[in-house]
Amino acid sequence: MPSLAEQLIERGQIDEVLATMPEHALDELLYDWDFWGREIQQIPATMGSVHSVWMFLAGRGSGKTRTGAETTKLMVERLGEHGRIGLVAPTVADVRDVMIQGESGILSVFPPGQEPLYVPSVRRLEFHNGCVAFTYSAEQPRRLRGPQHHWIWMDEISAANNGQEVYDMAKFGLRLGRHPWVLMTGTPKRLPWLRELEQDISTASGKSSTYDNMMNLAPGFIKDIINRYEGTRMGRQELHAEWLDDVEGALWTDDILDSNRFEPSAWDANERWDSLNAWLALGNRTEFPSNDRRRAWSTIVAVDPPGETAECGIVVVTAPVKARAGRDHAFVLADYSRTGRPEEWGQQVVDAYHAYGADLVVVEKNQGGDMTRSTIHAADNQVRVQKITAVSDKEARASPISALYEKGYVHHVGHMPLLEAQMTSWVPKEGASPDRVDALVHGIRHVLPDRPMGRASVGSVVNQNI
Repeated sequence: MPSLAEQLIERGQIDEVLATMPEHALDELLYDWDFWGREIQQIPATMGSVHSVWMFLAGRGSGKTRTGAETTKLMVERLGEHGRIGLVAPTVADVRDVMIQGESGILSVFPPGQEPLYVPSVRRLEFHNGCVAFTYSAEQPRRLRGPQHHWIWMDEISAANNGQEVYDMAKFGLRLGRHPWVLMTGTPKRLPWLRELEQDISTASGKSSTYDNMMNLAPGFIKDIINRYEGTRMGRQELHAEWLDDVEGALWTDDILDSNRFEPSAWDANERWDSLNAWLALGNRTEFPSNDRRRAWSTIVAVDPPGETAECGIVVVTAPVKARAGRDHAFVLADYSRTGRPEEWGQQVVDAYHAYGADLVVVEKNQGGDMTRSTIHAADNQVRVQKITAVSDKEARASPISALYEKGYVHHVGHMPLLEAQMTSWVPKEGASPDRVDALVHGIRHVLPDRPMGRASVGSVVNQNI
């Protein structure tokens, strides 16, 4: 159900109501969650007495963080002077930048004179009435083992590789007061422990889609996010907060992609190569030292021109120079795929090439390679283009790539929803492979050649420099 504020706006009565209120009441109304919050965003009456977990599943932009922040404010009021609260997120930066200091974070929901004091050096948030919150990162789950709390807010904890361990550690310390409970906010991830928790009798579940909060979303967000995701498998998760199950027969799963994902807190174009090297070393992977880190990496733009579909697959991939499959790691940097006229996707290829300082563009010769080269050169004739001839069928080419993902050798930098939706939904022999997937396979095969491993034999590839 829409909030009272949304109902008044929809009926065109909001100005009339606000005009009748004295100034002090208007000031109070700004911070009145009963007025602004939708019914699904309000604390269930059963929390604590019947349920010990409130799982709030949310699509992007649906008001998840605001729900957590406002619930924190209400719990601070209920717990009072001796209240102890836990705030948990995948990283220290997530707690700080989203839960506390974000536009909809905790600091934004308290009225003047009641603003909490945030002391990051001691991981502490002090409230006006004496209640205290402590911050925790999934990167150090055992810090949760000793402290005790009356209430805990955990945000996007399923995004952490050790989410279940973090949840278990947090529950061990949730033992103050008569009815301690935990709020879990986030986008649903297909994790067995999370699904079991959602179906447990001790859990109260709520769901809010992106569309529930359309009135409060910027036009740019609606155009970029909703138009990008709607109608896709990933959109069911990211917009409608639905649980996604693996597609039987697909070569990739959401779990495989998430477990190998690289999500740096800062992704500066000038420092990306050092960031990748540092991340590989941090995870006890192979590090590739070089005096000139930029030149230690080979970056390509892989293109699968429109064929069976109207979409041109354009994927940016990087790996260490002279890398080999089964020994080195590759990173998928971006998905620039698009539909449109040749001059449009040709320019898109050039934009990707320059944005990532690529060394080369590779295109499949079998699929209009000369036309693709001409289209790209029409936008910029200085771009290096190399044609490859794929001898084997698409499944045989893609299967070894999926094996590299399973073994942890390929990592996505951030999220690429449309590419990943195609990867996790395409079933070989049941339909034409999507162009984004084809481009990805071309790119990974090029930067990680010589595969003696995999689930299917791979045909030879003939390279032709242009």
